[in-house]
Amino acid sequence: MKRAEEKYKDEGLTVLWIGFQDRRDRIRKFAELQGISRAGFDEGDRVSKAFGIRYGAGVAFVNSGGIVKARMPKGFSSGKLEDNIKRILK
Repeated sequence: MKRAEEKYKDEGLTVLWIGFQDRRDRIRKFAELQGISRAGFDEGDRVSKAFGIRYGAGVAFVNSGGIVKARMPKGFSSGKLEDNIKRILK
């Protein structure tokens, strides 16, 4: 995700990291260790559930109009990631 964010930043891609199903301090520590600046904690898992991420890690692709265009659970390929990024940047 970090590589994709760098690659597509000039096209308007913004990656927001949202931690859930863990402790706030662990999410904060992970973000600091990984150099992630836009990270938050989803109290009560409301945001994650709204975007269709019910367990573990995953990615929701939201276009500039706020519409979810795709969802992927963890374990996705880089090709699938690229395809979905292109869908929301159109």
